Amino acid sequence: MRRSTVIPFVLISSIHMASCDQSTQSNQLLKQNDSIKNQVTPQYIGLYQGTTPCMGCFSRCEDCPGMAVDLQLNADQTYVLSRLSLSGHNQAEEIKGQFKFINTEKSVIQLSGVPTRNIILVDLVNKMLEIRIDGTGEEYENFDDFSLNLTG
Repeated sequence: MRRSTVIPFVLISSIHMASCDQSTQSNQLLKQNDSIKNQVTPQYIGLYQGTTPCMGCFSRCEDCPGMAVDLQLNADQTYVLSRLSLSGHNQAEEIKGQFKFINTEKSVIQLSGVPTRNIILVDLVNKMLEIRIDGTGEEYENFDDFSLNLTG
């Protein structure tokens, strides 16, 4: 009688231990998947550069070299924006801060701490950014004048 009681007990214990082992393996796999997901680099990060019209202009003027713009976008949603007036019409500036996506498609960002020209379309296909009109986010008539290309 004693033998018949021990066998089911050993069998149940073995099954329970095997299921615990599988559960531990499942948890380890989930942790590895989470780690891999966190290591994926967003496609928008990098240094974008270009020459835009001066701050008061909506297109390039023939006699004005415009403004050199560098915008570094980082994976942690921070940025560094440098603007240098090539004509001397505007002060050079460097602004650091955070940006956020302002649409559900995550194709338009807004730079916090930047009072003008702070809405930017992210074009991953062409590896460029397009500065948009303040307030509305619409494109400028001469939108090519407001493009920054991914350089690094």
